[in-house]
Amino acid sequence: MRDDVYSVHATRPDETGGVEVVFRTEREAIAYARDRSKDWRVLAASVTRFTIGELGTRHPVAWFVDGEPQGPRAGRPGGRFYPAG
Repeated sequence: MRDDVYSVHATRPDETGGVEVVFRTEREAIAYARDRSKDWRVLAASVTRFTIGELGTRHPVAWFVDGEPQGPRAGRPGGRFYPAG
């Protein structure tokens, strides 16, 4: 049995940040990330799926800017992969 979980990461202008919260379902993680991306000073929020205890299982699921889903090849906030710094 795979134990997949979904992490949410928020990016702000002055820091790269880290994982904020981990959910058991993709639906919960996406709802949180969509909402979180609308918060003050948050440039973007992303959802990543991974399997607990298994290296190499991390996969991007979705990312949002101002509550709107972004395509996998959309430009990053500030034009940099990690907009902090």
